[in-house]
Amino acid sequence: MKLSRWFWGSFRVGNRRIKVKILSLFFLSLLVLISCKNVTLTPPKTESPPLKVAYNAWPGFLPVALAQEKGFFAQQGVKVETFYSEDTMAQMADFGAGNYDGVTLAMGSIGIVSGKNPDVQIIFATDRSAGADAIVAQSNITSVADLKGKTIGTGLGGFGELFVATMLEKNGLTTDDVTLINVDGDKIPAQIKSGEIQAGQTWEPYVSQVVKSGGRTLFTSDKTPGLIPDVMAFRGIVVRERPEDVRAFARAWFQAVDYWKANLKEGNELIAKVLKISPETISLEGVELLNLNDNLKTFTPGNTTDSLYHTAQLYSNFYIRTGGIARPLEINKLLNAAFLKALQKG
Repeated sequence: MKLSRWFWGSFRVGNRRIKVKILSLFFLSLLVLISCKNVTLTPPKTESPPLKVAYNAWPGFLPVALAQEKGFFAQQGVKVETFYSEDTMAQMADFGAGNYDGVTLAMGSIGIVSGKNPDVQIIFATDRSAGADAIVAQSNITSVADLKGKTIGTGLGGFGELFVATMLEKNGLTTDDVTLINVDGDKIPAQIKSGEIQAGQTWEPYVSQVVKSGGRTLFTSDKTPGLIPDVMAFRGIVVRERPEDVRAFARAWFQAVDYWKANLKEGNELIAKVLKISPETISLEGVELLNLNDNLKTFTPGNTTDSLYHTAQLYSNFYIRTGGIARPLEINKLLNAAFLKALQKG
């Protein structure tokens, strides 16, 4: 813009009066005001990093792989980076250390994590074990009674220990009648085969591996309804700072659940492609996959095995008794139904 408004001014230096051409302050100010009015300052939009979510081979956790492969996360507007591992104990430690934003684990395992780091929130349940978790044993052990004096491998201080204790109690034994050692579920087949343990607590696909190697199944989770729910948990800071991303993640998850139930064969093939395994090794047998409506029911407080509040209290009492946690679980803080209710409203 060319300025055309000037005025003459003068001032005296010694005996001389000097004329100078001075830019009109009035028009300069006007120019500045006009310029400011026409410029809108928009701060640069920062893009959120992907949600880092860890999962393992448990069938109830595999919708995360399906959601990634089908592009459901992208459809719902959230970026997700997934981390697959068969080492559950390492996942628990890494999640507790803040290396992941979210993790899929058995509710009992999350209870242990939250006992050390209370700022953890369960936003939905992925499934309930209805036979896929099991106590497996060497072929010469034909009944639970035969376990007396034997060594059983399980995840000590976690849901597996409660599962084993419940099995023993139902069959007239206690944990004092056996030796319990700490073994992660994916290591059970090899340790039974080598004789390091005579029995162990594990899940699919490791149960099938033991049976194929000549072992047997002694006890399954269909005899303990509601005892082993599996969940999706996020760190509290992620829930508070990125609620829209967490909500989008939940929408995509349930989209994957509905798709898998309606397209079982194709879903198995897509998941197998992601995990680089055979589709025949993927099965939902013994796993009750939970959709949005199922979750709305299971997040209802009550004293039945369908309620997560009831089950969380069982774990809290057990862990306090065995020294797994130092203080009772803050169940109302641990269970966050807000995202489920938001999805229900649409």
